Amino acid sequence: MTKKTINFFLKSDITIEDGILFNLEKEIANLALKNPLVIFDNNITDGQYFQKFIKKFQSIFDDKNIIPVEIKGEPTYSFLKKLFIDIEKKDFDCIVSIGGGSLLDIGKGLSLLSTNNRDPIELKGFPENLNNPIPHITVPSVLGSGAEASFNAVFIDENEERKLGINSRNNFPIRVLVDPSLASSAPKNVIISSALDSLVHCIDSFGSKKATPVSQNFSKIGFRNSWEFLNDRDFSNPDSYFSLAIGSIFGIYALMNSGDGPTNGFAYYFGVKNRIPHGLSGGMFLKDVMKWNFNNGYSGYKEILKEIGENSHSDFFERFENLYLDLNVPKLKDFNYKIEDIDSLSNAVSNSLSGSFAGNPILFDNKSAFDVLKMQFKE
Repeated sequence: MTKKTINFFLKSDITIEDGILFNLEKEIANLALKNPLVIFDNNITDGQYFQKFIKKFQSIFDDKNIIPVEIKGEPTYSFLKKLFIDIEKKDFDCIVSIGGGSLLDIGKGLSLLSTNNRDPIELKGFPENLNNPIPHITVPSVLGSGAEASFNAVFIDENEERKLGINSRNNFPIRVLVDPSLASSAPKNVIISSALDSLVHCIDSFGSKKATPVSQNFSKIGFRNSWEFLNDRDFSNPDSYFSLAIGSIFGIYALMNSGDGPTNGFAYYFGVKNRIPHGLSGGMFLKDVMKWNFNNGYSGYKEILKEIGENSHSDFFERFENLYLDLNVPKLKDFNYKIEDIDSLSNAVSNSLSGSFAGNPILFDNKSAFDVLKMQFKE
């Protein structure tokens, strides 16, 4: 009998409940914590739901420890360093992060730096031998990236123009609170971008060469829930966000326990280069990468299609194309690229993202990248 090993890890305490944001002080007390530092995305301050919460919270805790953070694009190591310098003299025993994926990643970084006082750039990649961070509670205002439940924290190295992050299992939040009413108050374009990110996580992880039967089950559940959310397009109904919350969390669990693929590679390259939101930049390529894999002999997607009651690949891709049209998902040509750019782009993407390409279930190389990029210019 051949020895078989499956590794899988989780480290989460998650509640999905409408209105749970207004129980935040009780959640903090239940963890035997008393003095939180609350950071929140400045972009959510105008929402009535958040305004009602923050007024209540300010009446309970020190207003000096409640800090809005202005995020323009994805955060850099230097931005994290500056923010930590601003807060390190404050008195707090935990961090609460309320916002989108980038804000939650900043919370992970601050939590880790609070017990590892180093220049963030020294922690880029996969740092080891770190002290445990102070407790970190995440409250996502947008669902899809899975940042609320993951250990990855994405940061950009400005000198290299690359996303490298601070990726340590120390980063897992101690508590995850998902409030559908908060998520439903996000702008529509942000909701769509983040939901597309969940689809990318589910598909890349499902096809990953490192995938296991366990991770693939998470991929399938995550895909079904995210796909249903996007196809229902009931973006104003908090109840629909229970599906997206499951898609977001299951998708990131699958990705953590397998690996990414070409779609995530394209997302990283064009997201940084053209400042396209990460989920949207991945969503732009997801359908084309799936179609390329199918056309070149990969049959694994039939399990994914079963999850949504689809037996025909051609019908599925037609539905996918119509979904993209309804959601106004852009293509490369919408960012002033021309078909003549494909040669240089395929070389650049292949050279910088060989690791992501290597995760594809079948060989994906420079020629494959060329083929996928070419699809972006079809009418």
